[in-house]
Amino acid sequence: MPSATLGLLFGVWLFQQQAVVWAWPTLLALGVGVLTAVAAVPWLKARDAIPILLACARHIRLILCVALFGFVMAQGRAWWRLSEALPIACQQQPLVVQAVITGVPEQDALGQHVDALIEGHFSTACTVPRHVRLHLYQSGYRQAVAPKPIMHTPQQAVISSPLPPPMSSPQLAAGERWQFTVRFKRPHATRNPHGFDYAAWCLSNHIGAMGTIVNKAPMRKLQPFVWRLDTIIARGRVLVGARIARVLGRTPESAVIRALVIGDDSQIRRADWQLFVDSGINHLISISGLHITMLASLGYLSVMGVWRLRPRWGLYLPSRMAATLGGSMVAIGYAALAGFSIPTQRTLFMLLTVAVMLYLQRPLPFLWIVCAALWVVLCIDPWSVLAPGFWLSFGAVAVLGMAMGGRLGVAKWWQQAWQSQWVMTLAFVPVLISLFNQVSLVSPLANAIAIPVVSLAVVPLAMMGALLPMDVPLQWASWLLSRCMDLLHWLHGVDMPVWFQATPPAWALVLAMVGVLVCLMPRGWPLRWAGLLCCLPLALPTAKPLSHGQMRVHVLDVGQGLSVLVQTAQHALLYDAGPRYGTESDAGQRIVLPYLRHLGVGALDMVVISHDDSDHVGGMLSVVNGVVVQRILSSLTPQATLFSEMQALPNLHTGPSIACHTGQRWVWDGVVFDILAPTHDWAFNQKDNEKSCVLKVTSAHGSILLTGDIERQAEQWLVDHAAQALASTVMTIPHHGSKTSSSLPFVQAVQPRIAIATLGYLNRFGHPKPEVMARYQAIHALMYRSDQHGALLLSFESGQQPNVTPWRQVDPHYWETPAW
Repeated sequence: MPSATLGLLFGVWLFQQQAVVWAWPTLLALGVGVLTAVAAVPWLKARDAIPILLACARHIRLILCVALFGFVMAQGRAWWRLSEALPIACQQQPLVVQAVITGVPEQDALGQHVDALIEGHFSTACTVPRHVRLHLYQSGYRQAVAPKPIMHTPQQAVISSPLPPPMSSPQLAAGERWQFTVRFKRPHATRNPHGFDYAAWCLSNHIGAMGTIVNKAPMRKLQPFVWRLDTIIARGRVLVGARIARVLGRTPESAVIRALVIGDDSQIRRADWQLFVDSGINHLISISGLHITMLASLGYLSVMGVWRLRPRWGLYLPSRMAATLGGSMVAIGYAALAGFSIPTQRTLFMLLTVAVMLYLQRPLPFLWIVCAALWVVLCIDPWSVLAPGFWLSFGAVAVLGMAMGGRLGVAKWWQQAWQSQWVMTLAFVPVLISLFNQVSLVSPLANAIAIPVVSLAVVPLAMMGALLPMDVPLQWASWLLSRCMDLLHWLHGVDMPVWFQATPPAWALVLAMVGVLVCLMPRGWPLRWAGLLCCLPLALPTAKPLSHGQMRVHVLDVGQGLSVLVQTAQHALLYDAGPRYGTESDAGQRIVLPYLRHLGVGALDMVVISHDDSDHVGGMLSVVNGVVVQRILSSLTPQATLFSEMQALPNLHTGPSIACHTGQRWVWDGVVFDILAPTHDWAFNQKDNEKSCVLKVTSAHGSILLTGDIERQAEQWLVDHAAQALASTVMTIPHHGSKTSSSLPFVQAVQPRIAIATLGYLNRFGHPKPEVMARYQAIHALMYRSDQHGALLLSFESGQQPNVTPWRQVDPHYWETPAW
């Protein structure tokens, strides 16, 4: 069983690393080759050819066969799911669809966001995936005069009605059937090293397309509620969430309780999330495997107690079987409250596997139970290996089983709790550094307090108050949670509550994990302490040190915006920080800060803010709140919103802010930095785009021109007054390729060998404009686009032209292949 599980895990994982879905003839040839190799093992045994291989021939044969099965199974599932993909030609085309709202609507300042099931669409040329994510942004819309039912098939429909004046957007509710006009596009992720892959998340969650509801087109509510299992669950979750809000109001505690009860964490404030992450208890927030296990155990013990009070019931159904069924029903019900999300399903499958074995009264070794759960999870959801939670969940179970199982004596409960806590802390240090580049130093104490409080008190009380007509349990749960958060704030206030570390090399991670396993061996194991020495390589740098006159430039993929990191031998500069995505999310938090920590950059010598547009300055508040900034250079006025928000930060580590202007120059490690624009006389009387800080960085191996969003007026001034300084090896295309920028004289003055357009996928502005791209192509510049190539690493370390590494080419994925 363990060998077969290892083969399945390897086969499924190997397929998820593929750049393309294999053609079936190629896969068949691979299968024949593997089976031929497997068939050769008995022949090798007869010939006594390879003694080491013969010793484990049976296990090797099993691993190879099951790995082939896992690879083929994962490919088949991927092929079936990708076959529903939205055709490329149909992206951004207005399509009339009939949809049922199947998820709990999420509301923010931008609008509403819902999961929906497409029942019918009315285009013969386009096919639409059944499961989609829809966005209804707040603005005027046109409501149809009379709701007219339409056919439930995607073949045809006739829709005609006059368009009245715009009205406010309607409120979408779970279970409703609507007719919309929607512009769809495929799930697309910003691609950066060590970044979150949204497209992979959509594939795993069976979301085939993203759609924006055209709010100026007719919208008809066809049915107030559609009776389906998923809509019944979604409507129930909405009612439970409404009860929590009615009893507790809109408080930080009610947002966390909402996440614990119905799995909706969209209302948790970003500051609170950061507190949970830095304290190391974020795994307890929302419906986690620990909570499901705890409630299932309570269900098991409750049913067992009832059966013991009624001995006759045991004649019809043994108490152990009844308790197992009771615990399983509690787990299923709690998972339903979470909407059967992918992480919840993973935990549920594990528990049900254990429940089936208990029900069948088949005593199996602990390792076999874990293997059986792995088989169930991987066969149902082969994309689970892409999620860090998969490895953390099964890794935690395996580590606890290894470290605490098979002991001769039985420790007291408090000793077991303490031992399990330090075992988990030690075991996951290498993994947390590799995945998240940080380890919470207060996590052992925070978890020792938060785990019993949240799992044994807050969650049961919250469930009781949310599902029963009693307000007191919810209020008690809120009070306990508030006291727990007070303690977390106190722990977070200590010096250095979090240790940040750059991503280690792969070999260092493997060595550290081996060392941790040695440390967790039972007493008497020789040289257990030496395992800690294996963790030391985690601190080794992964990037080659830069020499005098060299630099690396990282053009991050932040969507419709700009963020560029420039590194010299001893210094780092950040130019802009990308856009703000919503009230609780921005590129600084999602992309820039994780990337800086991935590189091990804990302080920025300078931050340059080109101008006060949201797609450039939107993520800067998160950056200055997350790393030390020595100096800020910007074209912002002292009254800018960013500066007032920075003043409100409690622990700000930022140096002085200086206005950028022509003539500023400094030299770091043989690399020259020049501000070419704006001038003193126009810095405060031009529109924001025109007064962008234009920065040229010159190394011994080439230069780069960072242009912000300058337009024709600023470009012409630069051509007239700084034509010789403009010439650069690389440039970022001004204003993302807008038709108001990249004038022909400016492009000819710069003469870049490489031109980079940073923009969002199928952005609403239509950037970059074809006529703009044609000007760069006319001078034979090599073109790169962040929406197509992802993040770009430009290495100015040798020669007179940088080595460019597009991240989408370095780390390609089959779900991004245009053929689908």
